[in-house]
Amino acid sequence: MIELFRIGLVMILTCQGSYFILLILLYGTMMHWYEWGTFPKPSNIFEKTVNFLTALVFGVAYWAGLKVKKRKWFLRPVLLSGYLFLYIILAMIAFKLINSVLIYLERNVYL
Repeated sequence: MIELFRIGLVMILTCQGSYFILLILLYGTMMHWYEWGTFPKPSNIFEKTVNFLTALVFGVAYWAGLKVKKRKWFLRPVLLSGYLFLYIILAMIAFKLINSVLIYLERNVYL
């Protein structure tokens, strides 16, 4: 069970990173795709769930895309590359911290 949690965490972090790369290469298309796949003002639980899951998988990269939206077209990939580099470092730190908690639980808590 804990191994499935690790795999899910790695998948979410990897999807965020790959969406960053796609934003660097295809900025306008990927921003429109994210906006098309979410509901602007969710009114029921289904719409809120869709927005939550989409933000969970692609939200950090979309947020970075919004931060550089007003910049010139040739400066966007440079800034997004900086955000990607920062994201990779933070994702590795977060994974190591969560993995150490999971290792502790695996060794000391009997499920």
